[in-house]
Amino acid sequence: MTGVDLDANPSDTNNGMGIIPRAVSTIFSQARKLKEERGGSWNYSIKGSFIEIYNEDLIDLLNSDETTGARREVQIREGKDGQIIWGGLREVSVKGPNEVMTLIRQGTSIRRTNETDMNAQSSRSHAIFSLTLIQKKYTGSGAPPREWVTIVSKFHFVDLAGSERLKRTAAAGERIKEGISINSGLLALGNVISALGDPSRAKSHTASHIPYRDSKLTRLLQDSLGGNAHTLMIACVSPTEWNVGETVNTLKYANRARNIKNRAVVNEKEDGWDDVEWLQGTITRLRKEVKQLKDGSAVITLSEPEVPEGASKKVLAQMTDLQNNYEDLREKFVERTEELARLRRELGERHRSTSNGAIGGTAKYEEIVGPVIEEYEKTIGAMEAELSLNRAALRLTNEMVEEKEEELAQITERHSATELYVEELRGRLAKVTEREASTEAY
Repeated sequence: MTGVDLDANPSDTNNGMGIIPRAVSTIFSQARKLKEERGGSWNYSIKGSFIEIYNEDLIDLLNSDETTGARREVQIREGKDGQIIWGGLREVSVKGPNEVMTLIRQGTSIRRTNETDMNAQSSRSHAIFSLTLIQKKYTGSGAPPREWVTIVSKFHFVDLAGSERLKRTAAAGERIKEGISINSGLLALGNVISALGDPSRAKSHTASHIPYRDSKLTRLLQDSLGGNAHTLMIACVSPTEWNVGETVNTLKYANRARNIKNRAVVNEKEDGWDDVEWLQGTITRLRKEVKQLKDGSAVITLSEPEVPEGASKKVLAQMTDLQNNYEDLREKFVERTEELARLRRELGERHRSTSNGAIGGTAKYEEIVGPVIEEYEKTIGAMEAELSLNRAALRLTNEMVEEKEEELAQITERHSATELYVEELRGRLAKVTEREASTEAY
C-alpha cells in the first residue's frame, strides 16, 4: 500500500529503528560474535547493492556515471545451474551497519519519487537493497594444504511501490505511465505467488509453469520466491475506512503468499573447485608427492617462516633460533650417520680380511670400535628426538604468529571503524558550525 517506508518502520522494542537497520545490525552482530568464537578458522565479508525498477528498466542506484550523472542499467542473466545473475551491478564492500545505511541513503536520494493525491512523496519504482554474505570456514585437520569451505548467502530487502488506483491518485501524464508500470509489476508478482502457492501444485509434486518472465520484478526475485530461499512478506495497511478497498486487496495479496512452501539448503562448496589454475596446481603437487612416496625419496622440508610486520620481536627471535638450531642438528645428524656407516664398513672389511689365526686381532678391533659405534647410535637417537622437539616447537611458533596476525587484523578493523566515526563527527560538527554562522549572520 502506498505511503510506507521500510527504513522508518516503527518498533517499540528497538527505539523506532526500521526493518532494514534492525536486520543489518543483527547480521553484523552475529558475524562478529562468530569471528570472536572461531578466530582464524572462520572469515567473512559483506557486500551491498541497490537496484531500482522504474518503468520496467533496471537501474543501479550505486553506480551512476561520474561525468554525466546518468544511472546505469542492469542486465538479467541466468547461470548454468539456473540461478539468476544481475549483470553489471555494482557491489560495495561494507564493514558495519553505518556503512550499509550510508549506501541506502545514497541510493534513496536519487530514487524516483513524486507527489500524488494520496502521498506527498510517493515512490514511483520498486527497489531492492541486497546484502551478500560470504563465509569461509576451515574444515581441515591442520596439515597443509588447508581445506576451506565457502558459504554464500544473499539478503534481499524489497521495497515495493504501493498499489494505487489511478482515479484516487489523480495521476496525469508521466504519473499515469508510472502507475501502470507499478501495478503491472505487482500483478505479475501476484500471479507468481498464486502459482507457487497453488495447493494442487503441492499435492501433484510436478513442475508446473511459473510466470517469472512476465515482469522484471518477478524475474529478479525468481530465486527468492520459489528457489532456495526463506521469504518474509510484510503487508502494510491503513486503519482508515476511506482506504478499506486498498486494505482488503493488500490482505488478500499477503494471504496468497502464505501458501508458498520453500525448502532451503545451505549454499556450501569447497574452495578452489571453480579455479582451473588452482586445480591444475593441486594435481601437479599431488603427482609429485605420489612419485616421491613410490621412489622412497619423500623428504620433510621447512620453508622460511613468514612473520607479520606487527609480530613481536620475541616470537621472531624464537623462530630464528629454532630454525638455526634445527639446521645445525640436521648437519650433525648427517655427519654422525656417515661416520657410523664408515665404521661399520671398516669393521666388515676387517672381518673379511682376517684369517682363522687372527681371531684375537679381530676381537680386539671389535672391542675397540664397538663402544664407539654404540655411542654414535645413542647420539643419533638423541638427535632424532631433539629434531622432533624442534619441529613441534616450530609448529607452535607458527600458531603464535597466526594469533598475532588475527590480533593485528582486529586492531586494524577497530581503527577503521574509529576513523569512520571520527569523520562522521567532523561532518556533523561542520554542519553545526555552518548553521551557527548563518544564524549569527541572520
